Amino acid sequence: MSQTNFNKRSSNIIRPYVNRIISLQLSKPFFIKNFFASFPIDTSFNRLESLVLKDFNVNDDLSILISLRQLPRLFSLKILCNDSNESCIIFQSICRLPVLKYAKLSFSNWGSIHQFPPATSDDQRSMTLEYLASNISNDLATLYSVLSYTPQLRHLSVERILSDMNIPIEQFILPCNLTSISIRHWILPFNAFASFIAIIGFKLELLRISTFDQTTLLDAYQWHQLILQRMPHLRTFLFYYHGPLMENIDGSNQCRTLVDQFSSRFWIERRWFFTHRHCNCFSQDRPPYLQFYSTQIRWLKFCETDDFLNNNICSYQDPVFNLSIGPVIMIQNRNVVANFPFQFPRVTKLRLTDNDTINNNSFIDNLSHIIVLTNISYLSISINNQWLNCFIKLLNHMPNVQKIALGVLSSSETEEWSNQLTNTVDLECNNNVKNAQIIDIFSVVTVELINKLFPRMECLQIFNGEIDLVSFVRTLLLNRINNSHLSSLIVNSGGDIIIERLKTMVDNEKLLDNYYIEHRECQLCLWW
Repeated sequence: MSQTNFNKRSSNIIRPYVNRIISLQLSKPFFIKNFFASFPIDTSFNRLESLVLKDFNVNDDLSILISLRQLPRLFSLKILCNDSNESCIIFQSICRLPVLKYAKLSFSNWGSIHQFPPATSDDQRSMTLEYLASNISNDLATLYSVLSYTPQLRHLSVERILSDMNIPIEQFILPCNLTSISIRHWILPFNAFASFIAIIGFKLELLRISTFDQTTLLDAYQWHQLILQRMPHLRTFLFYYHGPLMENIDGSNQCRTLVDQFSSRFWIERRWFFTHRHCNCFSQDRPPYLQFYSTQIRWLKFCETDDFLNNNICSYQDPVFNLSIGPVIMIQNRNVVANFPFQFPRVTKLRLTDNDTINNNSFIDNLSHIIVLTNISYLSISINNQWLNCFIKLLNHMPNVQKIALGVLSSSETEEWSNQLTNTVDLECNNNVKNAQIIDIFSVVTVELINKLFPRMECLQIFNGEIDLVSFVRTLLLNRINNSHLSSLIVNSGGDIIIERLKTMVDNEKLLDNYYIEHRECQLCLWW
């Protein structure tokens, strides 16, 4: 959305109905900053119950978080942020919201998330927050600090726990009413998990846990004892293990033994059933790995095709795990054939790899028997100029693709990409792509071709460190008449110097009347 359209909609749609808005979602720092500059948070938003802030910049917008305390009915808040260095400030601000019940915090650069001190007074704690989903903590020490702010918490979801530090638990006031915990990446041994559950797990009714490479979590007897002693109210147990194969002394695998251990009367009475499979690694020099999981599990992100299965290790494995779940699938193009054995009707995000067969006449028909093309909202694909026509045909069969990641490959032929337009002039591009990410290390994609491929594009993101940015932006803005929808550009390069050069060029040549430009997280962002 352009800045002009944003301002018009704000004035015509938002302003007259501020006191009737129940749910509000804002994306990108420039939208968030401009919206709250036009509509400062006060009691006018007296019916607002749910707020989502995507790509939130706390350095510019801390005052927004503080102002949210004035909202009498704000029960749900989701914040997606790039800068995890300010995670403590964001979380502490959220805990001061008077009626908040649900909070989701996500930081894209989670590896640099810093620890922060525990709450020391009731003024710092939230007495209303019951649901918390976050990747704010990567170790148990930080997680305990987070929990010390939420004594009434009932549902906890965390992305990963990678380390365990010796800390005096006595200094924390922790929630005692947790009924569900979800941990997507637990990387510690079983005894660390048992200690964690002993502290906060007595009232648990639901536990989801996914672990990687920790074979100590495959001991059925230890789980049996832990559940009886520390989680007596547990009703739902969803377990997923991903890691190396276990072998007996004679070298045979322990798959059958493992399944039998998790099939005793204790597990059957609770209707907790498990199965497994063996999968090939992406790296050819590494052995296959084991996946052992609850049959009821429905929370994995990826559908996996037969490319990954290894059927030579044992005959007990589950052959059709996760085929109908999704929403993401990655398929090698050479496997998109007429007799492909599975279908994935719920997939909405498609990643195509090894694209040497995309120009096959039957490719689109074969693909349509594997997934529902009209369901796809995200597409990741790589092409060269020889496959351009086939790529356009494929995209025209996916009218609901909103976002695309397009990798540009080199070609054995020497003709320029721009000349390829002469071969596509009669081929209409009917797609509805709004957000295009182009990975172009060869600097061959032209503005003319981009506008031709994505006529309804609103945001363009370029990954190319060698691009002549000033020249590219000039050409892009001069050709806006060919794409009236385009209103923002993101480039993975730049700094204060290049920003000043761009400002000088845009102002001197009068290319834009009203625009916003900034450098953040190694990206240059331009919005007009």
